[in-house]
Amino acid sequence: MKKFFLIPIGVLFIAGCADKPMATNVVQLAGDQKVLGWQDTNETQKQKVKVIVKKVYVKEKIKDSDGDGVPDSIDKCPNTPKNTAVNHYGCPVIATLRINFDFNKWNVKKIYYPQIKKVAEVLKANPALKIEIDGYTDNIGSEKYNLKLSKKRAEAIKNVLVNVYHINSKRIITKGYGEKYPLVPNTTPTNRALNRRAEIIDITNKK
Repeated sequence: MKKFFLIPIGVLFIAGCADKPMATNVVQLAGDQKVLGWQDTNETQKQKVKVIVKKVYVKEKIKDSDGDGVPDSIDKCPNTPKNTAVNHYGCPVIATLRINFDFNKWNVKKIYYPQIKKVAEVLKANPALKIEIDGYTDNIGSEKYNLKLSKKRAEAIKNVLVNVYHINSKRIITKGYGEKYPLVPNTTPTNRALNRRAEIIDITNKK
């Protein structure tokens, strides 16, 4: 008589041993077939590394011996004392006169005379002192016209110093810079008024 033995499939599956290790990634589960859009994170990727060599140029340090913020190469007044206000050429500013001129005018209004008088007092107290008066404008009008207008404004202040306060004209030179070197951007009426100014600088020791 034949005997049959029933072996539960579940037990056989669990107890059986596979011929090769169990799959450890998706590629193996797919039968080593390429899976579109998937890359095994455990797989080492060979990448070409491109080495880029850049040349770095170190700029030469700008020399400013007196520490006034103006490089020695353009500083016309060396050895300026520390914390002294200077102009763009490194010369000490004695006074910044924020004088408002009427449109197309260069006459100095009487309300500004007290400021000019103080400059005259400094000059009288320092007989060896020589000054330069620099005139400026806002940006309204042509550059050529503003250059001439700024020069006239500087000359007008010089005339007050010479004719009203009796300062020797040989101690004063004038220059006009037009709309160059604004104190503030010419974006509002107030700013433009601030830029219509004159600066008086000490040029006693000018190079």
